[in-house]
Amino acid sequence: MSEIVKHIESWTLESIADQSDLFLVDIIKKGNSDTGKIIVLLDGDQGVPIDKCVEVSRNISRRIDEELDLQDPLTLEVSSPGLDHPLKLHRQYQKNVGKQLRVTMDDKSLVEGELLSVSEDTVVIKELKDKKKKIFEEREIKFSDINKTIVLVSFK
Repeated sequence: MSEIVKHIESWTLESIADQSDLFLVDIIKKGNSDTGKIIVLLDGDQGVPIDKCVEVSRNISRRIDEELDLQDPLTLEVSSPGLDHPLKLHRQYQKNVGKQLRVTMDDKSLVEGELLSVSEDTVVIKELKDKKKKIFEEREIKFSDINKTIVLVSFK
């Protein structure tokens, strides 16, 4: 992890320390070591208010200006993960109980269904096995077997 990403992680955690329902999901660095773009992804148990993203962005920007001597411009973006961003943290799974997921397993197989529960090591998905007969099967999946999980959006 680059030095600037470590600083930004620390400043982000300071900025959300008073908000127990918010958490840092990821920091994505694009570009070379000192320039480019840094994306800070925040999430919350009840979502992330836009004003909190603005506040965190301003705090980090101020700290960058005050404490780092950057020779080249750096673009900072603070937002919540979009629907296309995979779930990374256990807490994100808990937040999405009751929603439809697409889980890509390490063996490249897919599991789609409703997230029923989350434990420390596993998730339980209610998977549709027979569409005509409406037969569902509960499938327990270990986190260690998951490659990627996406929340599916329904437009029904």
